[in-house]
Amino acid sequence: MAVKSILLLVASCLAASTHALSLRRSTPANAIPPFVSSISPSGSEITKQIISTYAEPITADYARNSYVTREGNELQLMGEPWTASGANVYWLGLDENVIPPAGEPFYAPFNASYPTKGRTTEVMNTLVTMGAKLIRAHTLGVSVGNPLSLSPDVGVYNDAAFEPMDWAIWQARQHGLRLMIPLTDNYDYYHGGKFTFLRWAGYNISGSDNPLPPDTLKFYTDPKVITLFKNYIQYLLTHVNPYTGLSYAEDPTIIAYETGNELDGIVWGDKNVPNDWIREICQFVKQLGPNKLCVDGTYGVNTTHFHITEIDIFSDHFYPINVTLLESDIAAVQSAHRVYLAGEIAWTGVSGDPLQSFYDVILKQQNSHTPTVAGSLFWSLFMHNVPDCSTFVRHNDGFALYYGDPANTAQTNTQISTIREHYFAMQNITVDSYLPAVACPHNYIPGYEAEYTYY
Repeated sequence: MAVKSILLLVASCLAASTHALSLRRSTPANAIPPFVSSISPSGSEITKQIISTYAEPITADYARNSYVTREGNELQLMGEPWTASGANVYWLGLDENVIPPAGEPFYAPFNASYPTKGRTTEVMNTLVTMGAKLIRAHTLGVSVGNPLSLSPDVGVYNDAAFEPMDWAIWQARQHGLRLMIPLTDNYDYYHGGKFTFLRWAGYNISGSDNPLPPDTLKFYTDPKVITLFKNYIQYLLTHVNPYTGLSYAEDPTIIAYETGNELDGIVWGDKNVPNDWIREICQFVKQLGPNKLCVDGTYGVNTTHFHITEIDIFSDHFYPINVTLLESDIAAVQSAHRVYLAGEIAWTGVSGDPLQSFYDVILKQQNSHTPTVAGSLFWSLFMHNVPDCSTFVRHNDGFALYYGDPANTAQTNTQISTIREHYFAMQNITVDSYLPAVACPHNYIPGYEAEYTYY
């Protein structure tokens, strides 16, 4: 079919669907847009409800290609409120939990490997089933310092690392999910972080040093370190994903970049992250991707950062659940006319306040004039070792959530049900405590033929 004909067909579809949307409440069933009538079976009964279904896939695609924006204290998509409930899935770009088959890329000193495409697809299916809208994915942004990283060494890039990252972003897009991506890590883990950049600049510092030396702050102040970090950010954001044809800076699937994960200074939790550094990094992200939101990656809400206009979202992490801290954070960020996100929460219910009480505060905010808190993300989601659908990938930090795991206790499944009910409630949808099964993809990897209408 000629390009002109395709464009005319698309235009007709859009016109029909737009008209159909306007007809949902007010038009008789016999007032059918000509395009809908022309492709309907002869003699078929077409109702206004059926007419509306023609618009649904186009509406989903339109949403998928629209940016999530911030309007004061609220996130919006296509001019409507958008909530950001979901999960941390830190391993989508580079994993540490699986020893792959012989011959597959593997770096034994850090147990680093690339996740299979099936694992990524299954976790997306799971999140849709749970009612999630957002994924926070560390290793789609933090990938430095080992041979499988995006940047194994200073100024050196390993483009093979983009394949699992590209696939994850594509699958999130296909499933109507959005991504928030930290750009570095406060710690010295397998995927690298601020200490990697410090070592590249000649500071012989390890994240395990105790106490941390004053030069740790050079990550935020030394122009050489900042340049190395910005060069990495530029390489990451200007990469064009072959599955979408969009750079990471352009793709609406990625709603925000976070300056880092749980950043602080020399003492853990001191919030000592200089204003000038945050402003410079957020400005740089927005220069590369003008439609990207910027998240302050400081561990906790530092009110001295409120005057940095480039920050769209403030965040905090909850180990354990603490309703008093949540309410205090929301009130502070509300006064700054920004958005707040509970970026990591300990969902298990082993300690702290009840999970439901935490969610009650968030849900109540959604009905206010200044909702402020967009949502929350539990830490963290794991599923099967696909293509092996009989074995779950185990992670030992005590907060891994295994949806559908037969080994889950009744209390664990109750907590998971609470999460799912809340995520749908944030969308004004009521579901019961039942946990629907999620199919494991085995060796099947969906390609371009996959059409999802969730957004």
